[in-house]
Amino acid sequence: MNKVFAIVGPPASGKTSLVKQLLKKYGIPALISHTTRPPKKGEQHGVDYYYVEKQAFTSMHFVERATYSDHYYGLSKEEVLKKVNLYPVSVVDIDMAGFEQLKKLLGERLESIYLLVDKDTVLSRCLLLGDSQDEIRQRIEYAENNGEFNNWQNADYVVKNNGAIETTLRQILAVMDLVTPKTTTEDVSAPG
Repeated sequence: MNKVFAIVGPPASGKTSLVKQLLKKYGIPALISHTTRPPKKGEQHGVDYYYVEKQAFTSMHFVERATYSDHYYGLSKEEVLKKVNLYPVSVVDIDMAGFEQLKKLLGERLESIYLLVDKDTVLSRCLLLGDSQDEIRQRIEYAENNGEFNNWQNADYVVKNNGAIETTLRQILAVMDLVTPKTTTEDVSAPG
């Protein structure tokens, strides 16, 4: 049975970087969302997002959608079904609300991996990304209001992401049953 692993966690927990590395180093494709926001420097259409106008966005069928900073984001049903039918394993960078919607479509083919990071790490990474104080405050408030720092309790797996990206990648691959990592049981766990 083909599976999709949802990479979830608070802002700046490393979701996007890890999803990109899973594709680059291991060929694990990502489900790509649509957005109405303009591309950031270095982002590419069809790689980071499908960038569309608001009019086109509102005419599409989405499994899940969200609005953030006056921009729309959504994962199309067409994208989900295409990737899940083509690939034995794929990943998606999504929040827990989106995960719940995607679970309705995919059922047991979908599992979540929560990236556990503390708020100090989130703040440091936001600063490194060049976010303004106002952007950081908005991101943290949004995450707190949506329970993104507590969603680890609802995830299928929890992976700490405070160290080297290679360690986190090995842990995620182990969860996906693709490799045997050099980790301890403290590094990768199923909550509960």
